Amino acid sequence: MQRLVDTYDNMRQHNQTFKIREATKFSFGTIEQCRTLLHDALKLVDTTAEIVWLPEYDQVADWMSNNRGKGLLLSGDCGRGKSNIVMFALPLLFLHHFRKVTEPVHIQQLPDKLKQSTFMRRWSYAVDEVGAEPETSDYGVKYYPFMNLINEAEINLKVCLFSTNLSSMQMLEKYDNRTLDRLIRLCRVVKFEGESLRK
Repeated sequence: MQRLVDTYDNMRQHNQTFKIREATKFSFGTIEQCRTLLHDALKLVDTTAEIVWLPEYDQVADWMSNNRGKGLLLSGDCGRGKSNIVMFALPLLFLHHFRKVTEPVHIQQLPDKLKQSTFMRRWSYAVDEVGAEPETSDYGVKYYPFMNLINEAEINLKVCLFSTNLSSMQMLEKYDNRTLDRLIRLCRVVKFEGESLRK
C-alpha cells in the first residue's frame, strides 16, 4: 500500500494535469439559517403565491447545511415547489453566497445546451423536469440527452440540481440502470409527496 501511495504522490508532484476526483462540498450555514435562506429565496423568486413550508423543505435545508459532496434530486408529486427550488431559489443562493453562476435549464432545452461548451464547462448542472424529454436522434442513433449529461456529471463530479415528477421505477424504465445508479451516487434524493399547492 505504501508503494502505491508513494507513486500517487509522485504523480501529483510531477504532473500538474493529474486529475483527482473530488466532490464539491459546501454549506450555507446551520440548518436553521438554511431554512430561513430557503424561505426568503422562495419568497423572492415567486411572488405569485404565499410560501407554504413543506416537510420536504426541511430536507433541502439539511442538504444546504452540509451537502456531503452530493447534489440534489427532488422527485415526486407535481405542484410541490420542486421547480422553484431547482430553477430559481438555489441558483439565487449560490450566486449570492458563493458567487457561483448556475444556469438552470428545462429538460426540453437540454439537447441544444449539450452542444454548448460553455454550458458543459459549468461547475454545476441544474435541470428541471428530468424524464419529460423525448428521445433525440443524432445521425440515426436515438438517445435521451439526460443520459449524456449524467455521464459527464459523473466523470467530473459536477454539483447536480435536478427535479423530476417520475418515480425511481419510472426513471429506470425511461433511462437505464446505469443512469439511475449514477443519479443516486451524485445526488441526495428528496421525495415530495402530497397534493399540489397550485390553485
